[in-house]
Amino acid sequence: MATQEMIAMRLEAFLNRAYKLDKRIKRPSKGEYYSLTRAEEKDNYQKELKTLKNRIEQAIEVFFKQAIDYQTEESLKVLGSLNAQAKNSNDVATVIEKGLLITEQFK
Repeated sequence: MATQEMIAMRLEAFLNRAYKLDKRIKRPSKGEYYSLTRAEEKDNYQKELKTLKNRIEQAIEVFFKQAIDYQTEESLKVLGSLNAQAKNSNDVATVIEKGLLITEQFK
């Protein structure tokens, strides 16, 4: 099981890949994931979840604009769907894990 620190680092790495390709998006931070987990503890996390999901969606859109093959494109579509269905930090962590694998070429 990955610790919160590891998941936060992976989120930052995923978003950084998109940031390197398009500097117009906001610079990523591990704190975004921590904000979500803290809000979950207080059972008031919808705003943070929506914000993080929007950031991941932005990153996915940046990857779509790159020269990618068909399989990567289809994988990104699935990733976007998983992101849209995410309901908590565990779901977001799953999206990030898959996202890092799919976007390996943008390291």
